[in-house]
Amino acid sequence: MIRKLLLGLLLLAPLAVYPFLRDTGASNPGPDVPLRPSPLTQDEQLAIACFSLMPGQSFPAVLPWRPLYDLSEQRSKKLEDLAKNKPVEFLEYCLARYEKEVHSYRVIFIKHEKVNEKMRPKEKIRVHFSEKPFSVHFNWIEGRGKALRTLYVEGENDGNLLARPFFDKFPIMTARPDGAEAMSTSRFPVTEFGIYKGAKSTLTAIHEAQSKKTLHLKYEGIHRLEQVGGRLCYKLVRTPYDPPEEKESLNELTIFIDQETLMQVGSILKDTEGKLIAEYFFRDVQVNPTFDAKQFTDKAL
Repeated sequence: MIRKLLLGLLLLAPLAVYPFLRDTGASNPGPDVPLRPSPLTQDEQLAIACFSLMPGQSFPAVLPWRPLYDLSEQRSKKLEDLAKNKPVEFLEYCLARYEKEVHSYRVIFIKHEKVNEKMRPKEKIRVHFSEKPFSVHFNWIEGRGKALRTLYVEGENDGNLLARPFFDKFPIMTARPDGAEAMSTSRFPVTEFGIYKGAKSTLTAIHEAQSKKTLHLKYEGIHRLEQVGGRLCYKLVRTPYDPPEEKESLNELTIFIDQETLMQVGSILKDTEGKLIAEYFFRDVQVNPTFDAKQFTDKAL
């Protein structure tokens, strides 16, 4: 029994070094720097590193290095070739993977946008999100406006957005998600929030331009993106818009797709003069977490 217990502890030992084996981007050379990516994902690198700490292993000889490397290299090259040569198909592939694998997430959402012709302060929000039912819980970390926390759950609360204004002692308020008050602080209603809806909207607009033969979309390589914690991302740029979108004169969209998760974790929008319209980043994404039973109720406000 003691031997089994000791063996179990030895097998778990690699987990103790997990934080040191993950790529944190600490040596990030800049906010947007093209890099040659590793053919292995961070989790694959972690798994290989863990082998070295297991008992009885003649590491590194025990590992089939060449097949492991070749497999990941082929996958990485295929995706990069797809992004370079068929960027629309690449975005379709990323969206299809999300639909298949992602049901919910926790994330730090960073947004900086122009509302009613004025740039609002940058906001940092801790978000809990679920696709079914469509549920969004916001908890402002920085740059809050009229609320500390908000909650929207599709099909509940008579379709209203719930908000805890100003201080915890204030009563919960209700508002229409697309009403004037809610839209005074955001370009989009909370009903349009999310990594998936943002990517879907991007792809829909791209398909429309493609059908009119007015699409200009190019792949600009893999970059380490500071705004999402130094994650490696595929970068694609759509410009110019032909014609620019009338409402905001949108003429340039930069998209960042996380190399490992293939989720759209960043987007930057600029007008015909190169001025910022909005930018959105999703960092520290935790996919399909287990939520507390009260997470999407008024108890979480």
